[in-house]
Amino acid sequence: MLYFSQTVFKIIIFTASGIIFLLQPAGVLGAQSYEIGIVTVNKLNVRAEPGKMNAPLKLIEKGTKVRILEHLDGWLKIRHKDQVGYIRNLKRYVRIISIDQTTKKKKTGGNDGDIKRFKKEAEDINRKIEKGRVKVLTFTREEASVVSSLNDIDLTLNQAVKRSSALKSELAALGKKITQTTKASKDLKKSIEAGEDYIFKRLVALYKLNWLGRIYVLVSAQSMYELFKRKKSLETILAYDEKIRQNLLDNKAKFRQLLVRLNSQKMEKLSIEADLKNQIAAMSHERTKRSRLLAKIRSKRSLELAALESLKQAATHLDKAIKSLRSETGPSKQTRNIEPKSFSSLKGLLNMPVRGKIVSSFGPYKNIKFNVVNFQSGIEIKADRGEPIRAVFDGRILYASWFKGYGNMIIIDHGNNYYTVYAHAEELFASKGDTVGMGDVVATVGDSGSMIGPSLHFEVRHHGKPINPLKWIKKG
Repeated sequence: MLYFSQTVFKIIIFTASGIIFLLQPAGVLGAQSYEIGIVTVNKLNVRAEPGKMNAPLKLIEKGTKVRILEHLDGWLKIRHKDQVGYIRNLKRYVRIISIDQTTKKKKTGGNDGDIKRFKKEAEDINRKIEKGRVKVLTFTREEASVVSSLNDIDLTLNQAVKRSSALKSELAALGKKITQTTKASKDLKKSIEAGEDYIFKRLVALYKLNWLGRIYVLVSAQSMYELFKRKKSLETILAYDEKIRQNLLDNKAKFRQLLVRLNSQKMEKLSIEADLKNQIAAMSHERTKRSRLLAKIRSKRSLELAALESLKQAATHLDKAIKSLRSETGPSKQTRNIEPKSFSSLKGLLNMPVRGKIVSSFGPYKNIKFNVVNFQSGIEIKADRGEPIRAVFDGRILYASWFKGYGNMIIIDHGNNYYTVYAHAEELFASKGDTVGMGDVVATVGDSGSMIGPSLHFEVRHHGKPINPLKWIKKG
C-alpha cells in the first residue's frame, strides 16, 4: 500500500511472507527533498570507503533504513546511527525512495485533523502488522514441518535399506542351506539306490538258496568243521543283509525328512523374496517422495532458507553431541597403543576418505542466491553411491548411528582430542567402541541427510571444534 499526504509520506510494502518494512518520515521542509535507502537483503556490508576490497565497518540487517548522502560510481554514501559509510548501489541490495519535504501547516485545526486521521491509520496499520506477524509465524512453522518431513523420509528410507540388506543376507544364507540340503538329498538318494540294488541281488541269492535248500548247503559239508563254518558264514551274511535293509529304511526316512526340509526352505525363500520385493518397492516410493520434496524445497525460496536454517541447527546439535561424547569417554590413548605416530604428525599426509570430487570447502561462504553468509564445518565430497568410505587414521568409533541433518554418521576418536566425522553414509560397517585402522572401510557412500545426492560430508575436529580438512589431506 502507498499513501501520500501534503504533510506526511508513508510507505508500507507487503510480501507473501508478511510485512517487510514500514517507512513513515514526517516532512517538515519546503520544496527540498532527500533520499532514504531501505536494505532488501539479509545482511549488507557497510564499508569505510567505496570498493569491495575495503574492510567492512559493520553489517546491517534487511529492512534497515539509512539516509543517503551522496551517489558515487556504483556506490552510495550513507549515514546510519550517526556513522557514515559506503554500500553497493544495486537494486537487489537497496531500495531508494525520494522524500519530498513540505512546510508545516500553521493552522492548528488542520494539524489536529491530520493527527486524528493518522492515528486511525496507525491503528489500521498495527492491526495489519499483527496479522502479518501471525501469518509469518504460521508460514515458518509450515516450512519447518516440510523440512522436518525430509528427515523423516530419510529415516524411513534408511530403515528400508537396512531391512532390504538384512533380507538379502538372509536370502543368501538360505540359498546356501538349500544347496547343502539338495546335495545331501542327492547323496542320500544315490545311497538308497545302491542299497536297493544290493538288496535286490541278495533277494535273488536268497531265493536261489531256498530253492537249493539251506539244509543241502549245510549237509553237503565234508566235515563238521566245514559245517559249522558254513553255518557261521551264512548267519554273518544274513545279519549283514539285515543291516543293509535297516540302513535302507533309515535312509528313506531321512530322505523324506530332507524333502520336507527342502520344501520348507524353498517356501521360506519365496516369502523372503516377496518381503524383499516389498522393501524395494517401499525404497523406490520413499526415494520418489524425497526427490519431489527436494524439488519443492529448491523451487521455493522460503523452504530453501528453512532448509539452510535446519542444516545450521543440525551443525549446532553436532557440536553439542561431540562435546557430550567427549565428556562420556574422556581422553583417548587409542593411537598411542596402535600406531607410534600421532594424528597431528600427519597433517597434509592423510589420504582422501573416499574417491570423489570436492564440491564445497570448509569455512564461511556466501550463498549468492540468497545473499547470506553461512559456515561450512567440513567439506562435501561428491561420490558414487556405494563407494567405500575409509578411516583416514587409526582410532576408536565414538559414534555410529543416525544423526538428524547428517543421516548415517560415524565419528572416530584418533586420540589427543582429534576426531573425524563421516556423514551421509548408506551402510555403516562399524559400531560404537570398535577399533579401526587407517584405510579400513567403515561405511559406504549414500545420500542420507544430503541435499545434493550421494556424497560424503567429512570433518576434522580438534577439541570438538571444526578445522579445515583440506589442510590435513594429501594434495593431489
